Amino acid sequence: MAISYTNINSIISGFNKILTIQTAGSSVGIPTPLILVGAQKRSGLSPTKIASRIIARKNEAGIPVGALPSGGVAPDEIMERIRIEELVRALQQETIVSVAIPPGITLTATGISPSGPVTVFGNTITLSKGYGIIQ
Repeated sequence: MAISYTNINSIISGFNKILTIQTAGSSVGIPTPLILVGAQKRSGLSPTKIASRIIARKNEAGIPVGALPSGGVAPDEIMERIRIEELVRALQQETIVSVAIPPGITLTATGISPSGPVTVFGNTITLSKGYGIIQ
């Protein structure tokens, strides 16, 4: 059914159809410029922050939080910090992040030849592979 742009109900119906489209199992991609600018603003993984947030949420599970009656730190809280430190260490030191760079990326090159300066404009034509580091 085509949308009649002279009828407001038809336009609203079209918007409703677009908004209810199911994307089974796919996530919304993050725009490349946002990744370029935003990734540098992230603080990175902090084992202390992660463990503190988990320990603070133990109340949700009905588990007491805080110092023992003796004043010492609860062993399960110490273990939680150790667990998160090891998990973050494994992510940072053992993870491989591979990225696929699609063909069609615009490129510009300059050079020199016997006849003078040369400028080249074009697109990549093959897939490329890159690597990244989790911080």
